[in-house]
Amino acid sequence: MNNAFYVFMKLLPKNAASRAFGVFTRLRIQPFSRLARTAFAKYYKLNMGEAEFPLSHYRNIGELFIRRLKPGMRPIADAEIVSPVDGVLSQTATFDGKQELIQAKGKTYLLKDLLRDEEMAKRFEGGAFATIYLAPFNYHRIHSPVKGELVDAAYCPGTLWPVNVGSVERVEGLFCINERLTSRIRLEDGSEILVVKVGATNVGRIGVEYSDDLLTNAGKIPRSGRRMDWNPGHKITFEKGGELGRFEMGSTVILVVDKKIRERHPDLFKSRVGQAVKVGEAL
Repeated sequence: MNNAFYVFMKLLPKNAASRAFGVFTRLRIQPFSRLARTAFAKYYKLNMGEAEFPLSHYRNIGELFIRRLKPGMRPIADAEIVSPVDGVLSQTATFDGKQELIQAKGKTYLLKDLLRDEEMAKRFEGGAFATIYLAPFNYHRIHSPVKGELVDAAYCPGTLWPVNVGSVERVEGLFCINERLTSRIRLEDGSEILVVKVGATNVGRIGVEYSDDLLTNAGKIPRSGRRMDWNPGHKITFEKGGELGRFEMGSTVILVVDKKIRERHPDLFKSRVGQAVKVGEAL
């Protein structure tokens, strides 16, 4: 990220601009919307052979971006933890002592700041994390990395910086200032995993399958306060690889596992650093 672009992004009202771009992506003004959709698919070289429907089915960029896949395109590995998204696993580390997460070379941030909840962060002492970045060409549905039960969710209001390499290397605490929506899932043995979904510039919406009300950057969730907690009114369970949510453009998923899971899988995430991963692959 060069200096001029950094200054431009710093001054830009990123949430408002992202909502405006979101409106553009959801327009159904034909033939304009279909031409924009086709140009988007061509520019990013989308693999439409995997998509549930042919390109002509999607009426605009927005529908194309949250496309589902054909059944069977993402087989689920016989492993306890699998990738929740298609992307690149860029960072991982364990929480030995200080609960620091790596943002980029020379840049770290604290789990308590990511969650905006010090007590919650303590539950994951001795655990580990992995950061998975999704590029625009990736499939953008989010799936459960484990078989388990939803404990709760939390929304942290924030801004919407880009999450590309330039931003990650330059913006201090990027993942702690961007909007994010976290799902906490408990496994059968009581161990827990967090799926932290981080928003980014352009649309910035994050949705979840278990509640239509939890849709970020759409005017549905109050932006007052540092954190909003949400509790399910009934039991919600996920099969491993079951659909959890979606990015309507963007962004990044940060997985956080507790000490129990780390002890069972001491090499969790390590072999996949710097590699492309797909939904359902063992981590």
